[in-house]
Amino acid sequence: MQKNSKKSVRLSADIAPKRYAIKLKPDLEKFIFEGEEVITIIVGKATQTLTLHSKELDIEVAEVTHGKDKNFAGKISYNEKAETVTLTFPELIPKGQAKLKLVFRGVLNDKLRGFYRSQYEVAGTKRHMATTQFESTDARRAFPCFDEPAHKAIFDVTLLVPTHTVAISNTLPISEEERDGLREVIFAPTPKMSTYLLAFIIGEFEHIETKTKEGTLVRVFVTPGKKHQAEFALECAAKTLSFYNQYFDIPYPLPVLDMIAIPDFSAGAMENWGAITYRESALLVDPKNTSAASKQWVALVIAHEIAHQWFGNLVTMEWWTHLWLNEGFASYIEYLAVDKLFPKWNIWTQFAYLDLSSALGLDALKHTHPIEIDVHHPSEIAEIFDEVSYSKGASVIRMLADYLGEKDFRDGLRLYLKKHSYANASTIYLWQAFAKVSKKPVEKIMKNWTGKGGYPVVSVSEEKGKLLLSQKRFFSNPVSAKLHKEKTTWTVPISVLSSAGKIEKFLLDASQASQKLPAGSWYKINPNESSFFRTAYSPELLGRFKIPLSKNKLSTLDRFGLVRDSFALAEGGIVSVTDALSLVCQYTNEESYTIWAELSGRLQKIKRLIQNQSYTENYRQFVLAIFEKAVQRVGWQAKSSDGHEDVLLRSLILGTAGDYGHSATVAMAKKMMNDFLYKQKPVPADIRGAVYGIAAEFGNEKDFRKILALYRGEKLHEEQGRLGRALAGFKNKKLLSEVLTFALSKDVRGQDALSLVASVLGNPAGSDLAWAFLKKNWPTFLERFGDGGHQLSRLIKTCVVFSTREAYTDIKTFFKTHPAPGASRAVEQALEKIDGNIRWLERDGKKIEEFLKNYEKNLV
Repeated sequence: MQKNSKKSVRLSADIAPKRYAIKLKPDLEKFIFEGEEVITIIVGKATQTLTLHSKELDIEVAEVTHGKDKNFAGKISYNEKAETVTLTFPELIPKGQAKLKLVFRGVLNDKLRGFYRSQYEVAGTKRHMATTQFESTDARRAFPCFDEPAHKAIFDVTLLVPTHTVAISNTLPISEEERDGLREVIFAPTPKMSTYLLAFIIGEFEHIETKTKEGTLVRVFVTPGKKHQAEFALECAAKTLSFYNQYFDIPYPLPVLDMIAIPDFSAGAMENWGAITYRESALLVDPKNTSAASKQWVALVIAHEIAHQWFGNLVTMEWWTHLWLNEGFASYIEYLAVDKLFPKWNIWTQFAYLDLSSALGLDALKHTHPIEIDVHHPSEIAEIFDEVSYSKGASVIRMLADYLGEKDFRDGLRLYLKKHSYANASTIYLWQAFAKVSKKPVEKIMKNWTGKGGYPVVSVSEEKGKLLLSQKRFFSNPVSAKLHKEKTTWTVPISVLSSAGKIEKFLLDASQASQKLPAGSWYKINPNESSFFRTAYSPELLGRFKIPLSKNKLSTLDRFGLVRDSFALAEGGIVSVTDALSLVCQYTNEESYTIWAELSGRLQKIKRLIQNQSYTENYRQFVLAIFEKAVQRVGWQAKSSDGHEDVLLRSLILGTAGDYGHSATVAMAKKMMNDFLYKQKPVPADIRGAVYGIAAEFGNEKDFRKILALYRGEKLHEEQGRLGRALAGFKNKKLLSEVLTFALSKDVRGQDALSLVASVLGNPAGSDLAWAFLKKNWPTFLERFGDGGHQLSRLIKTCVVFSTREAYTDIKTFFKTHPAPGASRAVEQALEKIDGNIRWLERDGKKIEEFLKNYEKNLV
């Protein structure tokens, strides 16, 4: 984008909204809506033109009133690229307060953005609701507005809806009256807030409700017949809201918190102030059919969205450059809440796998981006809704919290929130609050963590009674390191745990440093993986972990960090992959779900890397040897002694062993699936995903037809998702081609189409098919999922499964001539990863082959 267009994308600072009075009348049969609004504006400089945001709206009337003077716009002109409308008036609008009245029309689209429609069933009859998704820049699709986070205003919402429907907005209704066959619902004024947090939902809903101990009304809305699936969410939300009231020391400012399950929803959830919308699978828990993993996901999502009611809604980023202030904090604090509600889940160990690992993975690329990055056009904004803004943001906050200590961290947050309530803030304001409370140089420490892309690998060795440490930026592709010539030095909070049990802390703020060696026989850098870096031990120091690993002297997170970094360092060309594979052999007695999840993912990556090599059968036997003890230990039957992680572990171990062809596991999964498909005997929810996946991989066309029929008729989205992944897991290419075509059919909701295609793309038997299908149908994908959203990015990133130069060239050539709006960085990231895969195989392929000939000697 040219510089001048970037400058023009922000609205003039001379016009600011103060209050909106909006009235909307959606037509749920014709899929259109009519609207009118009066915006109270502050004119800072006399002007004849007013420019505000508008997209896919037809403005019929524009009138400005200043005192007793009225002016009708003589010209209404649209700028589609900038997504604005300019109103030109015959006379100057003087400086001061004015009222802008607009009458407009729009479409209830099927794009899952703006003001859109969603389909559901009541008594077997298809119905439609109208709902909203405005983040980041889609309020302008519902009403002309000043659609930037800093343009906060109060909103008075009125909805004209069919009498049989329920109308929901951010606040409670203050008036309802029937007129002309419709019901007019007038809502209480909202707090002062940004446009992207506004919400309107109209449909046939049932709800359950409770009150928090502080008296806030909490409700969960569902389509008819699903109230029993809302009970867990209601309890979870009420407790979470009370926890945050206490933690932030600021009462939730609205009298109501509504959570609404939307059948068609592009993301997981959206934090609209007081009216949080969710994909059904991120909110509903069915007592008989929801797995423990899904229940955990629901709890985390609810905690994330409610955290936003303070971080994001009460205090809002000044511009999307600071998106991480919303998402990074919510992604961190959700774990605080869930740990408080469910202490036996041991959720912080899973943070390392779910967030820390994924952030380290993406941020190891040359084509990453800083946490704080200048963005301009909506398509650029969409690209930063990724693991850097969310998971790296959460990880550096966790690092800072560990460095500051629990009390100073909490008090710093409280100071920040109280000082900037109902206003906008940037990152520096947060650092200032932490620094004031802690008396530590927070801005200096954090500057490069948020202002620069990437992170360091800290190399550690021992010499003459000292630990020698050095840092440099880590790249997962060694070629990226050569091309980038990165010189950044981070201020790294370093902790060293010695075998004597003592922890020493210091800051590494130079490229090299030495530290007096603490007493002990081994040293774990970054205990509990609290800081955001990778550790590269010298061979001597790494070798000393053999005894503490065998005697279980290291914490779960420390064992996790060792194996995670060993594979990453191998991928980055810093160590040989055989070092990582040898280390894995020390983990056969491991019992932690989090560690097995990381191991499974890392081993799967090697499997994909070598899938066309002659030694794949040897590798399969190696992985089965690693998993054999775990398979025997977890078994198929749930035990009364099972904790939350035991339940998660069983599904993971069996699913992985089955994928590698463990004969007894495959046989049991096929039997259970056969009993389910042909004898209607349900599979326990917690192992259902594993059973479906294994049985599909080794299933036949008859099984496929049964699963497809079940998918078409399934009403629970969680179960439908499992069935969909099973459909994409067959080996028969003819069936996989059918799945791809099915994904774009009317039988698959738009929210689920891309995940089906991505699942086929991730299936070794279907990768080439899915890529060819994507190329052939690219115009359809663009029309349905393009337009600046971040759905396409997620699909394109799935292409990292390829590891041949032919695939790399094909993908690069295709995207040179085919635009991917909002996903250009995802294309670069995928290509960088594929190139890294190719080079990794060239570098370590022979070593893997040799290792597999004698791996038994390393097994514990």
